Amino acid sequence: MIHPNILEINLNVQSFDIYKDDAIFEKYLGGIGVGMELLRKHMKQGIDPLSPENIVVFSVGPLNSFFPIASKTCAVFKSPLTGNLGETYAGGRLSTAMRFNDLGAIILKGKAENPVYFVSHENDVKFHNALPLRYMYPNTTGRIIREKIRRPGNRSVITIGPAGERLVPYACATVDRTRHFGRMGLGAVLGSKNIKGIAIIGDQPISLDANTDYKEYRKMFKEVYKKVTETDLMTKYHVLGTASGILPLNALKSLPTKNFKESTFDKAEQISGEFFAKELLGKRVACGGCPIGCIHLAILRERWDKGSVADIHSISVPYDYELIYALGSNLQIGDAADILKLIEAVEREGMDAISTGVVLGWLAEAYEKNIISPKDSKGALIRFGVVEDFLKAIPRISKADPEEELYFIASKGVEALVEHYGGDDFGIRVGKVEPAGYSTGPYAITGFLIGGRHSHLDNAGYSLDQKILNKPISNEEGINRLIVEEEWRNVLNSLVICLFARGVYDIDTTVKSLSTLKIERTADELTQLGKDIQKRRLEFKKQEGFKLEEAYKKLPKRFTEMMTAHGLVKKSNLDDLYGLYQKEVKKRYELVL
Repeated sequence: MIHPNILEINLNVQSFDIYKDDAIFEKYLGGIGVGMELLRKHMKQGIDPLSPENIVVFSVGPLNSFFPIASKTCAVFKSPLTGNLGETYAGGRLSTAMRFNDLGAIILKGKAENPVYFVSHENDVKFHNALPLRYMYPNTTGRIIREKIRRPGNRSVITIGPAGERLVPYACATVDRTRHFGRMGLGAVLGSKNIKGIAIIGDQPISLDANTDYKEYRKMFKEVYKKVTETDLMTKYHVLGTASGILPLNALKSLPTKNFKESTFDKAEQISGEFFAKELLGKRVACGGCPIGCIHLAILRERWDKGSVADIHSISVPYDYELIYALGSNLQIGDAADILKLIEAVEREGMDAISTGVVLGWLAEAYEKNIISPKDSKGALIRFGVVEDFLKAIPRISKADPEEELYFIASKGVEALVEHYGGDDFGIRVGKVEPAGYSTGPYAITGFLIGGRHSHLDNAGYSLDQKILNKPISNEEGINRLIVEEEWRNVLNSLVICLFARGVYDIDTTVKSLSTLKIERTADELTQLGKDIQKRRLEFKKQEGFKLEEAYKKLPKRFTEMMTAHGLVKKSNLDDLYGLYQKEVKKRYELVL
């Protein structure tokens, strides 16, 4: 196996070092495995997430650029939203740009004195003044950086928006205009380091190990490619994208609506993936190394001059299930064009759309219940179903102005709103994280709680809820399945595989794909690797103060009041699942969370 380089950047003095650490890639492969080990190695315990002592690690894996849909990049850091593990993934061209620049990982340390962006190309890093780019929208910044560098090759640009510069703890980082390191506040961490943008240019050839059997490699590549393109494993992602989930989840009484108070939306048809595809879809694009094209871009047409039928401004807006839920059904917005307006507003500020939508949902319900008043909102109305109210609130939240107390606190997340104003029962957050859009049943809730990054992508509890609708299982089996699923996803996230392709990369396919690259791992060894990484993730969380019992006690009452695919979820059932997980963690990882 040919091991890539590590690029370590010291922002304090704008210097860099490029070196090898073959042992870490040999042991952990790449992605989350390498990222966690570098984070543990370079970050001091107990630091402030927004201090220069925080570390950011970007890492890719051994299958990136060599196999289809190995298209993601992992980022790890200490999260300003939760105070513990920040872990997020993005597609675009970043993983191919890093691989064609012979980089397996990038480590960011310290803080630049003034705003900068930097360009990594071959064995060099150039730092540039970003003061003229301050508070620009992410995509505007990205366009300017691309125009400045004007080099051929695999180029990828990461940017942050005004929210990141103002340290909103759920600010995201935008990659190549349509992809995002969305969750856990990477945008704020980059903003705290005075990084406005990062450009990676990869134009170096990449080689297979000298001992590679090219015939076997090509054979395995074709096998994977056929599974991707000639079976139905990935079809829905190409045709409708993740927005295909709107109607099925609505039919299952699992689509969060009105701040999770309801689980069906009477206007689901008008915001479905089918409606978007028929009426608003402009084009599909793909991440580097992916033949699917699951990124769906709608065309939002807005009239500048209402007196002229010809004065039209067209904007390309990416959409997917999570954005439609968070800024659509969750806010009772039933017009697809209005959802696009909200997505675009969030994109401009550079905020995580899921967190923003759930924050807006809390504000609307708190306003409805008179917990907050027009005096708190500076005279503004915040009403479910009224897109103009939310369009006005989004930039005020991003501004994070202490003079506007309500919006300033909203910029800190639902946990901060609940602590200041109350409304705990309908404050939708799990481990301080605003959740993804699934009201499927007890395993979705438990999955959010016990996941390393409190994401539906950690262990797919929402999927387990659906699989067992007509095939009930014991709570013991359910917890075991969540744990095993998360451990295996740690392997895929070390490669770094797009999790949409998890059905393609079963354990046998993964073992054989690695073998053709001269990375010999048995199924048991990969399984153990996933378990080892999970232990390190949980140890890091505990080290940084995470307490599972505290997170469990703060689960909102709303979770036991909303209808789900399994009916109402009983508190006693959640208690049992929580207790079983604690016992299993102690037994499996020798940890008490």
